[in-house]
Amino acid sequence: MSDNFSIGRLWAELYANGTVTGAALLFLIVIVIIFASQLEALFSACRHLAAHRDQIVGLQQKIEADAFAALQSVKTIDQSLPDLRQSIEELAEEYAKLDVKATEARKLIVREVVITDVFVQPGDLPYVAKVFRPHAAEDEPFAAQWRAGREHVLYGADKKAAATRFSQRYPTDHGFVVGPVAVFDIPWNSPDEQPALDRA
Repeated sequence: MSDNFSIGRLWAELYANGTVTGAALLFLIVIVIIFASQLEALFSACRHLAAHRDQIVGLQQKIEADAFAALQSVKTIDQSLPDLRQSIEELAEEYAKLDVKATEARKLIVREVVITDVFVQPGDLPYVAKVFRPHAAEDEPFAAQWRAGREHVLYGADKKAAATRFSQRYPTDHGFVVGPVAVFDIPWNSPDEQPALDRA
């Protein structure tokens, strides 16, 4: 009973002196400070969470916009595919035509005929003969052609006159050899035989 009495009296004295109230007030202040600190940390975490959420939302919106743009591009490409296929088919057909023409052109043999007469007498006819220079020098122009023979055209009143002109124009003492002389038929195609040109 004495202990209880002593504690009770001590509590009464502390309470009377305001010590308990001050301690309680100090404890309350400490609690408020701790609570405020925890509340600030909670608010800060909420702000970071909100910012992170906004960032995720922005990223999601960008991904959705990119996906929409990609989808539109796919639709545009898909719509243009028929035209592209048609263009490719047209190009393939044109290429096939050109390939046929190129094949035909490669088969053509170009005939080179040299005409040296400038002034022609009325009534004269063109005569052709292959003229050779078997010993043409390597540095001479058209040396290979001369050794193989080059067709030349001269005009004359008849075949004999043309042969005389060939022998005078290409003498043997200059290394020339003149082949047989024949009438030269100038190639000519009638308008009906001319190839039709494709109009653009």
